[in-house]
Amino acid sequence: MNTNIENTKIKESDVNWDDLEGIGISKAELERNGDLERLLNGEQVSVISLHLTLLGIDIVMDATLQIMNEGGVPMLEICGIKPIDEDY
Repeated sequence: MNTNIENTKIKESDVNWDDLEGIGISKAELERNGDLERLLNGEQVSVISLHLTLLGIDIVMDATLQIMNEGGVPMLEICGIKPIDEDY
């Protein structure tokens, strides 16, 4: 997919892709589904599946992602998706 990532709010080189790959966020997949440019522009991306390990607990979840620019440092915001048929 052709993206115009040279003119985005967040530089592609400022994102730690190795860390994101560790939780299931693939730069190549974001490019394939057209979400890379949206992510680098600070927009929310389509729902993706993530696999996280937090404090030794494995978590698998669907979420949307957005990169916020916090004081010149890109910070990834993960917004979990709650299943429609479950109450918490």
